[in-house]
Amino acid sequence: MAELDLLYKITTLELLSKVDFPLTNSQITDFFLTANYIDWFRAQEIIHNLEENKMIESDTSHNSTQYTITSEGQHTLDLFKDKITDGILQDIDTYFRENKMEIKAKNSITADYYRATGGGFLVNCKAQEGTLEILSLNLHVDTKEQAEAICYNWKVKYEDVYMTILDQLVQ
Repeated sequence: MAELDLLYKITTLELLSKVDFPLTNSQITDFFLTANYIDWFRAQEIIHNLEENKMIESDTSHNSTQYTITSEGQHTLDLFKDKITDGILQDIDTYFRENKMEIKAKNSITADYYRATGGGFLVNCKAQEGTLEILSLNLHVDTKEQAEAICYNWKVKYEDVYMTILDQLVQ
């Protein structure tokens, strides 16, 4: 069992090292479920353990947690990478080949809100292409419901909002 735990942890680190953007909890878990390696509960234990041991870092916004590999995690991966079988490496490559564009698109459009000092809520909406932030929009609203609606709508309508702003400012 300890050997399998190590394998799943190293596999998670390999997943995170293969991309230049964070992966969400559901994206990491989806890999394990799609490949039929472990169930959802075991995947959560693996992720939690890696975070607890500072091999991955999390960033939680609104209702999504994204993970990146730390330097300690990368060092551990370098030491134990030979534990990953060729079959697992092929499964990782296949997973990203089939899902990378969708994963990247979902991770490049973010929105979150915070309680503002003085009342109301501050909503931060971002759109990125790779490491380039193409738009960051901060809005102050009165209610939590408005903030949640903006976060939801940003993820659905960001292209329209971006083009409208660009059209208005370029004319």
